Amino acid sequence: MGEIIDAAHDEYVLEIPEQRTIDVSPERQPQRAQQPWPTGTRIISADSHLIEGDYWLDGFPEAKKDQAPRLVFHDGYFDLTIGDRHMTPPSLAKHLCTSMECTPGLSDIPARLEDLDAEGVEKELIFPQRLFGLFMFGEMQNREEVFSLYNQAIARRCAEAPDRLYPVMVPNYWDMTEAAASVRACQALGARALMVPLKPGRDKDGEHINYNDPNMDPLYEAVADSGIPLTFHIGEAVRTAVHGAAGISLLVQMQGFRLQWSQLTFGGVFDRFPKLKAVFVEGGLSWVASMLHDADMAATHFRTSMNPKLAHAPSWYWRNHCYATFMTDPAGLALLDRIGPETCLWSSDYPHQESTFGYTRSSIQAVFDATSVENAQRIVGKTALDLFRME
Repeated sequence: MGEIIDAAHDEYVLEIPEQRTIDVSPERQPQRAQQPWPTGTRIISADSHLIEGDYWLDGFPEAKKDQAPRLVFHDGYFDLTIGDRHMTPPSLAKHLCTSMECTPGLSDIPARLEDLDAEGVEKELIFPQRLFGLFMFGEMQNREEVFSLYNQAIARRCAEAPDRLYPVMVPNYWDMTEAAASVRACQALGARALMVPLKPGRDKDGEHINYNDPNMDPLYEAVADSGIPLTFHIGEAVRTAVHGAAGISLLVQMQGFRLQWSQLTFGGVFDRFPKLKAVFVEGGLSWVASMLHDADMAATHFRTSMNPKLAHAPSWYWRNHCYATFMTDPAGLALLDRIGPETCLWSSDYPHQESTFGYTRSSIQAVFDATSVENAQRIVGKTALDLFRME
């Protein structure tokens, strides 16, 4: 006989009711206040997004202007091109507009602040929108111009709302002779976090970049000395078949950052640079617990193979150097004792399809429901204020 499936189990595993019915469109509405938070609560998004403008053409050297990225809005969508190449196929770009990129607050600061005020979000750390598409090209030309001009532009955009929006910038990760100067330039521009790609491609000499390589130490030393956290963010292209691409891409990207974390940890980077902080953005929390178990198992069962030898258990480095952001993650919140509440950062991911925009207050209530008021207040804001120097 065929197996009888209980119809009650055929439901979405989503504890927040609004997630099941949210309007995924530019008409999405903020969730307004229903009750006050406990005294002392501050709501800070450790991951939000602002779409780029046409940042590059004017600043590119005259001889290279035909190689400059262009981002323009036309025919109902944002079109990012380099030369005659569309970095996002027009059909996908149109879908992005109708699903979230044409949300007014993704490009317009006053509209954005209205949404933040309605949902009670005091400050945001601002990551890019389409710049991730340029990260795909690890061997791309003109990285210096592309990323330095972006850094200058995002500093200007965040300055439109001082004390509310704080920029993430991209340092030079491909030429270690320029890394320290690049970090200093980002610091001077007001960077509150520095982002490097998950797939960094090749360095200036054509060699593959590996984050566990001691040749990267000039970058880590400069970042550690600056006090600015180093961040890794999902969003670089995942090649998938057409059928099921949206679900496949999201699940692959949100499975965690085992590769990047293990490179920093087992490569001895945290031992060499004890002031370095690393933040793993938009992958949720739950992956951390299983990773830490596996890492400590590797360090004990393969102790004779460990090179370099670590000063601490691998899980120690997570609790002392690392953080992860999430929007909603009931499984991760149930594992806070294994992950460490001091390492967890709530974010709205405004205004992406998977963001909490429209049910932000419900997502924050889920944090308070999962842990103590003290822990919840750290997770939803106080840790981010300190880590990203937002005061």
